[in-house]
Amino acid sequence: MKKYLLVYKDKNDFDKKLRSLKKYCPTAFKDLVFNKCKNFRVGPKNGKYALNLSTSLDFKNVFGQIKLIYSRIDNQIIFEDLEPSNFLLDAFSIELEVYKGMFYRDDKDKFKIDLWFKRKELGV
Repeated sequence: MKKYLLVYKDKNDFDKKLRSLKKYCPTAFKDLVFNKCKNFRVGPKNGKYALNLSTSLDFKNVFGQIKLIYSRIDNQIIFEDLEPSNFLLDAFSIELEVYKGMFYRDDKDKFKIDLWFKRKELGV
């Protein structure tokens, strides 16, 4: 079995995002740690990849799909980013509050949440 070297593009930044993911999106964190880590070894060798993590429909429509961005070069796997980057970094630096069952950072997020729930009500 071939061994892979795990490298981080920016370890400090990635660790902050991973901690936020664990706290605010535990299903995506569990999906990454227990299910998706096997997929790094399959597929073509070299290239940049995005791995979609399990994301609730509400979170996906307000903030976007949670993704792990990584690259493979020969026997190296380079963790580049966790998206949505801005949400995860902000969530690390401040304690988020809950509005209509979703975490939010500011009034813009509250507006997005209101808009999403209004669209859900109307069936759009």
